[in-house]
Amino acid sequence: MIKELLSTISEIPTPDIVVQQIISTASNPNASAKDLEKVIAMDVGLSTKILRLVNSAYYGLPRKITKLSEAIVIVGFKTVRNLALSVFTYSALHSKHTFIDHDKLWSHFMTTAIFSEHIAKRIGFMNREEVFLAGMMHDVGKIALDLVFPVYTYELSKLSQEKQTPFFLIEYKCRVEDHMELGGELLKLWKFPDEYVSVAQYHEKPSLNPDSPYIEMICIVHLANVFSNIFMPGYSLSYGSPYLDPLTFNVLGMKPGDLKVMFHELERVFERSRDMIYGGVQDEAGIQA
Repeated sequence: MIKELLSTISEIPTPDIVVQQIISTASNPNASAKDLEKVIAMDVGLSTKILRLVNSAYYGLPRKITKLSEAIVIVGFKTVRNLALSVFTYSALHSKHTFIDHDKLWSHFMTTAIFSEHIAKRIGFMNREEVFLAGMMHDVGKIALDLVFPVYTYELSKLSQEKQTPFFLIEYKCRVEDHMELGGELLKLWKFPDEYVSVAQYHEKPSLNPDSPYIEMICIVHLANVFSNIFMPGYSLSYGSPYLDPLTFNVLGMKPGDLKVMFHELERVFERSRDMIYGGVQDEAGIQA
């Protein structure tokens, strides 16, 4: 029932024409930096926000970038695409006032994206920009759930806090369609490629689909999501000890002892990324710490 509603409920935003053109242009191997710059320049506010994110400490650029053309050349097409979708995701979260803290939820999205990229780099996974975007969009089902059923979403999160049980397990115990199913359906509706749909569907428990062709990406985002929930408990609407699927170790070639080392690595990444994680894209005057 909820899946059917997604295609008809007006509260669910869709990527606007500029964002769609950015995705298309960034995916075109024949497109130039100038082509992408022209598309982004159609939206002055978006241009400003992308430049602000590019200049965050996370990217560690030696000087301030003031032109889109420079940003595209220096950080790459796909990174600029990811930042544009980050801005869209922030806007989608803030399209309607509900009972939850949307800034915290967006920070969870961004932290999971950043952690996903770091884990991918650590294990030698090549498509890091794709993993970043998958991490950014992994919990998009919670946007749909919150916008369509705000009281229900708030009550689920409240129950998660009271029981100190992860959000997705509360959904499972309630025997309702969960945010993973909804996220997958929403990304299909937005015409995202299959790998992002799969991450949205299985990021809480990769072993539900161990033979997925995208299982490595799913496990990377799963692990990033676990760490994100440890670093910022409750920001994802989920409380209690995060569930870590044992399949993750086999797929990513890790041992339990590696988690401690990775935790300390991510502490440094987290500190370096604070302006991205907590700043958001809401203020044209600059990123707020």
